[in-house]
Amino acid sequence: MSEQGPKPATDWRRIGLIAAVTLVPGGFLLGAALAMRRMQARAEAEVPAGEAAPNDKV
Repeated sequence: MSEQGPKPATDWRRIGLIAAVTLVPGGFLLGAALAMRRMQARAEAEVPAGEAAPNDKV
C-alpha cells in the first residue's frame, strides 16, 4: 500500500482560460490584455503606497 497524499485538485478555470487564449480567434488579444493586467498589478504591488514613480501625476 502506498502512502501518497490525496491528488491535487485540477484547476479547470485556468485550463479553460488557457484553451480560450490559444484556440479562440482573438485569443491572442485576450491573452495580451490579461498579461498586461497581471504585469500592472505586480508593478503596483512592488511600489510602496507612500512612494510614487517619478512619472506619476498627482
